[in-house]
Amino acid sequence: MAARHSSSLVHRASAPILLADSLVDRYLFENPWPLIGVIILAGAIAFGFLSRTGKSTRPAACVVIVLACCVGVWLVARNVTTQRERVRALTLQLVDVAARSDEAALAPLLADDFTLYLRVGNVSHDTSMDRAATLQQIHRTLGTIYKLRDWRVTSNEVATSGTQATSNLSVTVTTELYPMPHRSSWRVDWRRDPGGQWRAFAVELLDMPGIASP
Repeated sequence: MAARHSSSLVHRASAPILLADSLVDRYLFENPWPLIGVIILAGAIAFGFLSRTGKSTRPAACVVIVLACCVGVWLVARNVTTQRERVRALTLQLVDVAARSDEAALAPLLADDFTLYLRVGNVSHDTSMDRAATLQQIHRTLGTIYKLRDWRVTSNEVATSGTQATSNLSVTVTTELYPMPHRSSWRVDWRRDPGGQWRAFAVELLDMPGIASP
């Protein structure tokens, strides 16, 4: 694994932050519970108002409508996967196959122009790594020398904008040689190709506590 030059690091740090998906995507398709709560609250208010009319059919109809709306929203969220959710799942998959050094599963997730950037303490180098070199390095390290016992993603924040997306994640791993957990933070940049497939075109190590940055 390798790092980019300092000038490249400055350019990457100043790159614009991608906008998150729309509120419709976030609160209708990804997390419908706030919307369902609003529907229930509005229904309760309407139920109370209609109960004062003395006509029992109206409050009953209100309950039916509220239940139907809640079920409808839940079904839509269950059956629709947003691009942000796709990228989040692919990020987890990327970490998993890289941690297992599964080159056959990892290669299709990486774009042809993929670049890996590392610049942390003793693992820093003067050049970046392309796709082929990255696959070789993962096989050489995670596949042999630093084989992992377990790993987990502790945070995975995703933002999308058009055909690009960025995942900022934290990963905790334990190697077979050392029982102490190691935490690191990464940025993964994704691009969606014309066929609709998301592939990572850049991965950058952002932080690894315990190793001083140069």
